[in-house]
Amino acid sequence: MVNVLLADDHQIVKDGLKIVLQSIPKFAVVDEASNGDELLEKALQCQPNLIISDLKMPGESIIETSKMIKTKLPEVKIIILTAYDDSDDIYQALDSGIDSYIMKDTLPQQILNTIEMVLMGYSCFQPKLNKASKAKSKNSHEQISLTEREREVFELIIDNYTNAHIAERLYISEATVKTHVSSILRKTGQPNRSQAVLYALKTGYVQVS
Repeated sequence: MVNVLLADDHQIVKDGLKIVLQSIPKFAVVDEASNGDELLEKALQCQPNLIISDLKMPGESIIETSKMIKTKLPEVKIIILTAYDDSDDIYQALDSGIDSYIMKDTLPQQILNTIEMVLMGYSCFQPKLNKASKAKSKNSHEQISLTEREREVFELIIDNYTNAHIAERLYISEATVKTHVSSILRKTGQPNRSQAVLYALKTGYVQVS
């Protein structure tokens, strides 16, 4: 079972998420929170596998408390479900170790797909990340120094593709994809895919639409 803690100051949102999650037998909503302070307390009490939280609630922000939660519960996955796609919020979420950042108008099946990817260890950030302008993109390519194939793989990482889906899209083996991902992380100096996406945002390789 995947034990889930829901946090939102609107009950209708939590009720909607419960309906979505209850369509899959392996998910169990074990507790709910209505503000940031309650979220932290209940997370430490029930120790869920997954937290799905609003971004802006009364009390402490999930961005502020996520590092503490991750320190106490290193295996927990945290998904932000929000109506806000401000680039600063996305940067902060990436920096704080949030595993996913998706919008509240996302279709139920896409929410479930995102949850599955997060549970597999991927980071998913749904607000559309556009490739930067030609001039800025050229400078970023030179700064990152990726090969053409690595750029193709990196852009699919940014678009939330799994290694298996990247392999299928580019007609290469998954082992080859893993090799390219390792090279991208080495060249960008980042420890994981989500930090590589943050690097891409900060260097202008991509921009939030």
